[in-house]
Amino acid sequence: MKSKTAAPARRVDSTPLHRVRVAAFGITLGLGLLVSFILPLRPTVSETEKRTLSEFPAFSTKALFDGSYFKGIDLWFSDTFPLRETLITANARIKNLYGIFPVQVHGDVEQGDDIPDAPPPTTAPEETSAPTETTTVKPTTTAPVIDAPDMADTQSFGAVLMIGDAAFEYYTFKIDIANRYSAMVNATAAKLGDNAAVYAMVVPSSMGIMLPDSMRATVNSSDQNRAIGYMYASMSNKVRTVDVWDALMARRKDYIYFRSDHHWTATGAYYGYAQFAAAKGVIPVPLAEYESVSYEGFLGSFYASTNKNTQLSKNPDTVVAYKPVNNTSMTFTDTKGNTIPWKVISDVTNWSASAKYSTFIGGDNPYSVITNKDLDDGSSCIVVKESYGNALVPFLIPHYQ
Repeated sequence: MKSKTAAPARRVDSTPLHRVRVAAFGITLGLGLLVSFILPLRPTVSETEKRTLSEFPAFSTKALFDGSYFKGIDLWFSDTFPLRETLITANARIKNLYGIFPVQVHGDVEQGDDIPDAPPPTTAPEETSAPTETTTVKPTTTAPVIDAPDMADTQSFGAVLMIGDAAFEYYTFKIDIANRYSAMVNATAAKLGDNAAVYAMVVPSSMGIMLPDSMRATVNSSDQNRAIGYMYASMSNKVRTVDVWDALMARRKDYIYFRSDHHWTATGAYYGYAQFAAAKGVIPVPLAEYESVSYEGFLGSFYASTNKNTQLSKNPDTVVAYKPVNNTSMTFTDTKGNTIPWKVISDVTNWSASAKYSTFIGGDNPYSVITNKDLDDGSSCIVVKESYGNALVPFLIPHYQ
């Protein structure tokens, strides 16, 4: 008969050091629990993720019985945990200590479509009408060369590429999106007819203009110059295209794009405005005639996309804005239908680091109206835009009532 061997007794560590560890863990856990229930500390907006955080769910009998009420509480509790932004930043910085980032220039992006040399044929009847004047202005200045820094300074964060203390967003050309955009512009011009002049301005991102020349062939980003050329060639002769590519390339050593954000600076937008003025046939107001204001400490969308990378925070951007040269008033209508008086250029000195680009026309709003009180000729301009247009709009004011 086999003898049974008694299982070894589990050793219990009762040393003073162990008890201190257990006590420290318990105190930390208790403090975390206490802090989690302090409502005034709960954030409502995430600057890192650029979104409004979950709100405490409204109570209803239906939500209570189908379980959605408590699921909502659980989401609110985790989404608005006190010091959430600080903890996310700390976690990202701890991960940075794991080791050296591999150089991955191509990033995690989709392969773009081939860019055709010529646009598809149009069957719209408006395209066969008599042509109107189309103006495209190209400066003759040779583009300066930008050399690449040490490749060891290159990091990839999905669709964002960091080179030293500057970040760039990959561009993926999609032919169906390009065709839809051109078709919308064409349809607008056709419906307006002779009642208005329609201008199209497609602005390249910093990847197309500011990327070091020696890296262009190795980066999986579509050729923005060819893409813009394709879209412009797809537009009818009723559309006046504004080519800003060469104007920006000629000044690519200037501060025309932010390092920590995907937008162009107001200085870059001014060069775009000068090209628009040439297409319109008017003289642009010299930049020297504007009063400029500067707001330091801007950390934009790329800073959030790179988990608040310290390379960017060590050298934050400065937002330079140019105040209107005219006697101007502005209102905007918010998503609730409220009309609010605002300034074309707001003082954002005390705004958060991520919000300083909103100095331009109050940021993105559903509908804004700007009035130039120095003109009474009835001239008007409608700008259909995304956020790149915010820095451009103030320069249009001298030319319209």
